[in-house]
Order: sequence, then C-alpha cells, then structure tokens
Amino acid sequence: MVTGELRPMRQARVATEEPGLVQELAVQEGQAVKRGDVLARLNRQRLEIELLNIQAQEKVAAAEVQERQAEAAWRQRDLETYRNLSQRQATNPKELYDAEAQSNIASARLEAARQQITAIQARSELIAKRIADTNITAPFDGVVVAKLVEQGEWVDEGAAVVHLVSSGEIEAWLDVPQQFAGAIIGKQTTIAVSIEATGAMLESSQARAIPQVDPKARSFSLIVRLKNDDGALAPGMSITGWAPTGRRGEHLTISKDGVLRNDVGPYVYVARKTAPDAAAAAAPVNIEILFAHQDRFVVRSQAIAPGDLIIVEGNERLFPMAPVSFIAGPAAAVEEPGGADPNADGKRGGR
Repeated sequence: MVTGELRPMRQARVATEEPGLVQELAVQEGQAVKRGDVLARLNRQRLEIELLNIQAQEKVAAAEVQERQAEAAWRQRDLETYRNLSQRQATNPKELYDAEAQSNIASARLEAARQQITAIQARSELIAKRIADTNITAPFDGVVVAKLVEQGEWVDEGAAVVHLVSSGEIEAWLDVPQQFAGAIIGKQTTIAVSIEATGAMLESSQARAIPQVDPKARSFSLIVRLKNDDGALAPGMSITGWAPTGRRGEHLTISKDGVLRNDVGPYVYVARKTAPDAAAAAAPVNIEILFAHQDRFVVRSQAIAPGDLIIVEGNERLFPMAPVSFIAGPAAAVEEPGGADPNADGKRGGR
C-alpha cells in the first residue's frame, strides 16, 4: 500500500504573447473551457492602426513595382535596338554599353521593388498575427482555477493571465518505497487506486514509473492515469494505491463492508457456533490486510477459513460474543446446514 495525490494531466499559467492593456477577462474561477476558447482580450487599437499604415505602404510599393516594370521594358527595348544597330556597325560601342547598363539597372530596381513588396507583406502578416494574439485562448480543455490579472491592468509579454488545469483524465502520483523498485519499474501492471474523498476504488493498467529515487524520501514516483468522466476527481485529493509487488496466487478475500478497526488494527466479526445446538455468536478476529481488489480486501488470518461467515451489515453495533441469527434471502452467497446469510461473506480467490 502506498499513498499519493491526484494531479492534472496538464496545467498551465496561460500567458500572453503580446504586451498590452487587458480590455476584457472573459472567464471566472471554476469555469470550464474548451481548447481555443477566449480567456482574455487585450486592447488592439494601436496594432490595427499600424496594420492600416502597412497596408497603405503595400499599395505604394505595388505602384512602384508597376513603374519599375515599365522602366525595365523600356530599357530592354533600347538595348535590343542598339544591338541591331551594332550588328550593322551603325552605332557607337559606348552607346551599346550604356544601353546594357541601363537595362541591368532597371531590372535590379524592379527586383528591389518586388522584394520591398515581400517585406511589407511579411510585416503585414506579423501585425495580423500580433492582433490575433491579443485574444488569449485556452491551449487545452480545462477549468480555470485562478485569475492572475484583472480588466484594466497592463501585462508584459509573457505575463500569465489565468491558471488552467486540464479536465477529463487525471493522474495519480504515488510514492513507492525504493525496495519495491525491482518489482514495479519497467513492468506492465494494473494498479488499484482508492480515492479517500469519495471512497471510490479505480483500477488502471496505464501506469508508468519514474526510475529516479528521491534521496531524502528514498521513494520513487508511480504515475497512474485514471478516467474522470463524471468530474468527481479533483487535483490535490489524497489517495491510497495498491501496487502489486509479488506473484499471482490464491488469497482469502472478504467484503470491505465487513472490516472494522480499533487501536490494535483491522478486525472482522465471524458468526460461529460454540456447539451444534447453540446459537451463533459474533467472534472478533484480527486480520492483516494485504491489499485491496475491487470491492474486497485480500487478507491474512490464521483464524479465518474459506466458508466462514463474516458479518458485513450491522457489525458496527456488535460486541464480542453477541448472539446473531441468520436470515435466508435470495442474495445468499454462502450456505451451511443451518441456512444462508445474505449479510455474511468469506471466500477464497475469485474476485
């Protein structure tokens, strides 16, 4: 048996990528959100004005590209004319060189204008992305557990606005003593987890161990993934886990309802007859709980044998050697010549 706590699968202090004034905080503590839901909005007016300015610059640059295209076409026609004249030796070589230079300059200016358009478009996309980033959204399905800013506050780049924990599946973190490392680390096994707050017993085969021992506690962490469809499990709840450290085998099991505890430890009341014709009496028997399995405890006791009648209802009101009577019913699971007790239990293996 090991102890631990529940932790969320994911949790994050959701931060903003943009600095700005918090215009709206769209969520409250305890509110469930889906991935992509808006958590907060920043003022975007300055960025929108800057985007309009860049869009105007893009139009100017586009007009310049048209101008450079016309100039490049003009210089190319001049160059072709001088080349034709040069073939007939009807022009000065310097005029041909000048035409070639002017054509190359026009082509370079056209390319520069086109690159300017690309640079402006990139700036425009960046500003559009920054505007979109003023809406801070949930990175995963979860529940807001804390607001870290309020409307009207200024936040810097990277500042957290809410604390979000994931919903749905949850993880049980169990602290396992180091002496059980060889039996658990690297093994595929099923772990039973008891939730102290709800009394629920859950099992999961989705377990993984962290192969690193805490030098102070001399324990390592065993992480078990649990389903939480009804949302009854919450991070921080204390838990008890049962990790298999031995071999499979037959064991005596009893209903959990039959177990009582006192200063000495756990015990049960066994209904026994001191003589064949005597009335049955409640005999207290100390037990050792080895581990839990579903709704039963696997126990060890020299005083209990398979088939003994364990009192599982009304046992809180009993005292040692109190007389008990058996009432047969359709749910009886154990029989003896004197009748069956639907509220008694004690069997081996199976469950």
